[in-house]
Amino acid sequence: MRFLAFHKLGENRNSLRIWIESQSLNSLGFGPGVGFSVESRTNGVRLRPALLAENHVSRRLSAGQIRPIIDIANRCLLGPLTDFTEIKVEAVFNQIDVTPSTRAFYIRRRLHATSPFKTIEVFAGGGTLSAAIASSQDFHLVAGIEVEPKYADVWQQAHPNATLYQADIRCLHPSDLPPHDVLIASIPSTSHSTLGRAKKSLAGKPELGDTGDLYLSICEFIAHRLPLACLFENVPAFATSLAGRSLGLHLRNLGYHIEETILDPYNEWNEPQDRRRWVMVATFKPGFKLRTPGTRFSGTAADFLDAPDEHDLADAQRIAKSIESLRLHNQRHAELGHGFGFTIINRSSTKIPTLVRSYHKINIGPFVETAYGPRLLRKHEAERIMGCAIDCTHYATAIEILGQGVQTRIFRKILAQFGSFLAGG
Repeated sequence: MRFLAFHKLGENRNSLRIWIESQSLNSLGFGPGVGFSVESRTNGVRLRPALLAENHVSRRLSAGQIRPIIDIANRCLLGPLTDFTEIKVEAVFNQIDVTPSTRAFYIRRRLHATSPFKTIEVFAGGGTLSAAIASSQDFHLVAGIEVEPKYADVWQQAHPNATLYQADIRCLHPSDLPPHDVLIASIPSTSHSTLGRAKKSLAGKPELGDTGDLYLSICEFIAHRLPLACLFENVPAFATSLAGRSLGLHLRNLGYHIEETILDPYNEWNEPQDRRRWVMVATFKPGFKLRTPGTRFSGTAADFLDAPDEHDLADAQRIAKSIESLRLHNQRHAELGHGFGFTIINRSSTKIPTLVRSYHKINIGPFVETAYGPRLLRKHEAERIMGCAIDCTHYATAIEILGQGVQTRIFRKILAQFGSFLAGG
């Protein structure tokens, strides 16, 4: 007969603790009352029955049966297991070996990783978060996963030394990924955002949207590869969704320590956009706490916009008909009691509305006020607002990348804190 069990290494009054409870112990020579010795081994301890022993098998009455229990709580005896969090119990007749589980070896190895940490980015987009990763001395970007070819091309051009996986992550097996210490993912929000739920009739069930299940593949990757740390970001609604809550629970059950927050860029991170995002950090190393600067934006749009110039006339004329059509469209909806509209900013504006992915379609602001009428934000102005330059000359593609990306300046600060923590600073 052979018996196997896997479970967490316990603790009792600052001492390590092993608890083995099973009817199988009777058949293996460890019935109630049997004395046993504890021998230190290279990677754990071995238990054998012994006539003269300080340790004895105890028992519990459960479900009408007496179940043997081996309970050892002694830091000295269990010293070989000190650096591990989980154990493997392997028993044959008159012998029980307790060793660290394979997962425990992976976790210990991760905890000994050093900076720069090999980092993989999932849902890389066109690189707004990658730019923050690449700018940190504590992270080395080794790979990115992006399914959309036009975004993948931009990402690869910005990171030629990293491996690009142009694929739906649901088609990848965890073993396909390169070795990495850190996994970072901007999980697509199209099924979880307020607009996405409304468009796709996903109220109360965003996980059923076309991208709503992607977090499941992330869970698979992490359970298989057990990186030292993970960082995720999404819309605030993701935090309270089934997807967000089950992702956090899964990570905790794997042994990660979790830190979650909602970013308030305008009021706390000195950013001109009030582009709120949920961020979750998970690490095997406990104690990380994100420090928020607490600085409210005190500048104006002039810090990010070009000064009035000779290009304003042509830019305003180019979209004049679209603006007029948009005004008529919004007027019709206003008469029906609908709250449609668009925003126009000028150089003295103290807040810039969130730039959206479809901004280039001229269906929503912010437009820039000029002496000749509203104009679109120029690519380099949008880049200044988002804090990231996009190596792409095609306006629509660049705007899509920026509109669905992260505010890079904020994530540079977050990753600076996170990298310093992981490196032991």
